Amino acid sequence: MKDCFNIGKIVNTHGIRGEVKIYPYTDDPYKFEDFEYLLIGDKADKHALESARVHKNMVLVKFAGLNTIEAVTPLMNQNVYIAREDVEDDGEGHYIVDLIGCEVYDQNDALIGILKDVLQNTAQDIYEIKRKDNGKMLYVPVVDAFVKAIDVDRKRIDVHLIEGMIE
Repeated sequence: MKDCFNIGKIVNTHGIRGEVKIYPYTDDPYKFEDFEYLLIGDKADKHALESARVHKNMVLVKFAGLNTIEAVTPLMNQNVYIAREDVEDDGEGHYIVDLIGCEVYDQNDALIGILKDVLQNTAQDIYEIKRKDNGKMLYVPVVDAFVKAIDVDRKRIDVHLIEGMIE
């Protein structure tokens, strides 16, 4: 599953004709409309998409050949993946999955800690960093003033911290 992105979870069925309701983990649920197939569950079973549409912040998906509620019920509570090779890189940033686990260094080249998560429910993303010295979380806004360099290949992020950020 290392070459896949977890993009959602099947949370319910929708109607009786085989549609499922997916809670999307992506920032743009309309991306589902472009996918030809999805990988379902830990075994990454490949299912061709017949249709996908966004409805009330959820994605309703109809898989080809699964035409009844009984056919899709076994898919309930399964994670939904897309192969990394099938995702177009828009060149606008980095995938969060690639950033998690990166070492974070300050302007003095001192290791601050490890990036644990990227919070996306604010005006800008925020890096959640588990500090090396005390295990507490440090939160750094993802803006040019603080994030100076990202090297995914080396698993390294360089930041510039100002007085008061670490206490």
